[in-house]
Amino acid sequence: MSVFSEKLQECITRANIKIASLAKISGVERSFIQKMLTGERIPSDPEILQQLSDALMLTPPERRMLTEAYSISKMGEVIYYRRLLVKRLIEGAGSSLSPSPMLREVFPNPEFSRPPVLFLSGKASVTDTLRLLMEEELSGETPQILAALQPECTSAGVLLQYARICPRLQMEHIVCLDNELQYQRENKYNLQCLRSMFDFLFGASRYFPSFYYESVSSKAGRTALFPWMIVGSGWVLLLSGDEERAITISDIETVSRCREMFFDMKEECTPVVHPGNVFWDPQGWGSPGQNTSYSLQFEPCFGLFFTMDMARKQVKKDAPGRDELLSFLEKRQKQITLLDGGRTNISFFAMEGLDRFLETGRIFELPDTCYEPLPRAFRAELLRRMLACMKAGSYTPYCIQTSKFHISQQLCFFSGGSQEVTCTYHHPVYGLQNLQLREKSIAYSFCDFFEYLKETGLVLSAEETRILLENRFQKIFEG
Repeated sequence: MSVFSEKLQECITRANIKIASLAKISGVERSFIQKMLTGERIPSDPEILQQLSDALMLTPPERRMLTEAYSISKMGEVIYYRRLLVKRLIEGAGSSLSPSPMLREVFPNPEFSRPPVLFLSGKASVTDTLRLLMEEELSGETPQILAALQPECTSAGVLLQYARICPRLQMEHIVCLDNELQYQRENKYNLQCLRSMFDFLFGASRYFPSFYYESVSSKAGRTALFPWMIVGSGWVLLLSGDEERAITISDIETVSRCREMFFDMKEECTPVVHPGNVFWDPQGWGSPGQNTSYSLQFEPCFGLFFTMDMARKQVKKDAPGRDELLSFLEKRQKQITLLDGGRTNISFFAMEGLDRFLETGRIFELPDTCYEPLPRAFRAELLRRMLACMKAGSYTPYCIQTSKFHISQQLCFFSGGSQEVTCTYHHPVYGLQNLQLREKSIAYSFCDFFEYLKETGLVLSAEETRILLENRFQKIFEG
């Protein structure tokens, strides 16, 4: 039996209905229902699930339970929860972009005295000491933290509190990602690490994460007495795996050696994201080549349809770095355009995002200060090109049902066909930023989610989306 067959049997028992009666009321053949109950068959058409739910008069929680059991049985429990984790990661990342309620430039030095070597016992004592050390570090002119510890550590949470509020802080972070996985199937731990790294990346400080592979379960084992290390300008904090014990070292020579060890280790690591986080750097974008690309954002990805005549007319003559901006747009246009017929794209966007663009003429990827809003004629032309590419088969859009899947207005993802994922976002402090996710198991999980998304009830069908786009085009044309 499968999870689905067990849950379906529970629903039938609770409804106190005979199989023959259920078949008659639902319109689903009796033999097919019996095969579902024995686990021999799983319906390929979700409409059958809807018919059974209606016939059984399931409550909303019961419908969700049966739908989840159906999805688990259809794709496998590990894959189902991995895809669910990617969905939650995308939804949660948007909330991390909220600006901090308070940014602090000045931190008074606590000036607490400590011996050259101090042993600490108890998590509360370790955490309090780390806070004092951070206050000391941030009181300096150029605060820098070197951290080799896992994102789920309590100490990482303390570092995040300061990373959210201090723009002067620079943090180098080495993370161990798990290599005891089959990333085609499971990738829960590494995705959870990325979710934590997003919190740092979207904070006020400058954050540079790197990774290496190892068995995470053995990394903090009993034989590793102090596997985690945090280094400031004048101190080192060594932490036990459970963070119940720690050692602070203030000897200048030892601190210097630990800094050298950290950077030697970093040389053997890989950056999690393309260094620099510069939106206008074409090297920070994955090139989709001739493969199918995916885009997921609040408004449609208009970069697939614009031409340079539009860009030259709309970019302000006095815009800072105008030539560099136009050069970037030209290179990016050649990378991803669908107008030459050599590429295909599958896009997910919210109809509210399209309506906002049609009303304002503003595009997410461009700062408002560098270009004039697109005139109505350009808006209509971009929408016409979208419809033409749909008809030609190079563009397949799906409208996100925002009541079921929330995508932030400040965040978008673009994926090429080679398991490369680029994340673009409006940072509350640094403005438009761009990240290319380099870790392959994470990139694979995102690409798999994009492929899976079009089959879910989180988006409207391609045909329903086409009708909505044609209606919008008709309205703007009439206007």
